[in-house]
Order: sequence, then C-alpha cells, then structure tokens
Amino acid sequence: MMKHPFDDFINPSWHQQRADSRVVRFGILLVAIVSITTAAAFATTLSSWRSVLKNKESVATKWDDANGRVYAYVRIQKELQDAIDEIKLIEQFTDGVPRSLILWELTQTLPEKTRLDDVRLETRRRVTEQGGTDITETIMVLGVAPNDSSISSYIDNLTSAPCFSDVTLMYAHLGKDGTSRNFSIQLSVHSSTQLSMEDAQ
Repeated sequence: MMKHPFDDFINPSWHQQRADSRVVRFGILLVAIVSITTAAAFATTLSSWRSVLKNKESVATKWDDANGRVYAYVRIQKELQDAIDEIKLIEQFTDGVPRSLILWELTQTLPEKTRLDDVRLETRRRVTEQGGTDITETIMVLGVAPNDSSISSYIDNLTSAPCFSDVTLMYAHLGKDGTSRNFSIQLSVHSSTQLSMEDAQ
C-alpha cells in the first residue's frame, strides 16, 4: 500500500488527536440528541398524565353526583313505600264506610210509623293475593213496623239505595201489642258508599 507523500511530514500524534476530537464531537452531538429526545418524551408523558389526572377528577365528580342521585332515589322510594305501608296499617283500624252515612241511609227510607230498635254492623277484613285488604260490612237491623206492607216498602227502599246490596228479610212476626210487626233485615254495604254519597251531593 502506497503512503501519501506528506504522511511522513505530519506527526502521527496530530492525526490521533484529530480523530479523538471527532469522536468527542460526535459523542457530544449524540448525547445532545438523546437528551432532547428524552426531554420531549418526558414532556409528552407529563402532559398525558396531567390530562389523565384532570379526566380522573371529572370522572370522580360525576361518579359522586351519580351516587348522590341513586341514594336520593332509593331514599324517596323507601319513604314512598313506608307511606303506603302506613296507609295500609291505618286502613286496618278505620271503618270501611263512615257510620254517619250508613245511619243516614238506613233512617231516611223508613216508612211512616216504622222505627229501628237496633242496628248491628259487622266488619270483616281479608287480605287479598295482591297484598291489599278486602273489607266486607254486613248490617243487621231490628225494628217495629205497623204492618207487613211497611216492612215490604222498607225493604224496597233499601234495595234501591245505591250503597246497599243483598237486602234480605230475616223474620217478621207479630209484636207484643198484637198489632205491630217486629222484623229483622240483613244487608251488605258497598265499599264505594262514600264516593256514591259524595257524587250525589
């Protein structure tokens, strides 16, 4: 291999220093590129983390709001159910139909010279399959009428009343005075009596 004429003229150490200088410059440039790339990647990652944290706070706020709404809904549902249960409990201790309406209906249709000596009302409550309460009210009236015609007229009046049904004559016999008639009538009360009376008024 032929050598350049000036190869022997320049000191070999100078060539070595020049090569070392190139390596150092190349190394510095490489380190700078790596540093810049790392810094850019770190900045991008940091921005992404900030976005994630911001979204996390937004999601947490919406989650808390949703939990609050669900809790409020459940609380209202429970209060509504408690109110329904309370109404059902109250219904067990109240009359199905106001007694004043029943007495008014029994007495306003009495024929002339006919009176009632006793009124007996029996209330029965039965729980239905749907969880409601079915109320059945039966009335037994005892009275005195001047004759059988008055009793028959009274039965007709009770039968035509919108709040009564199943009107039945239990007995009618001669009174102690030998002229009047003692009688007993049994009938049932419609559960819609109060509504019918209010509509009539």
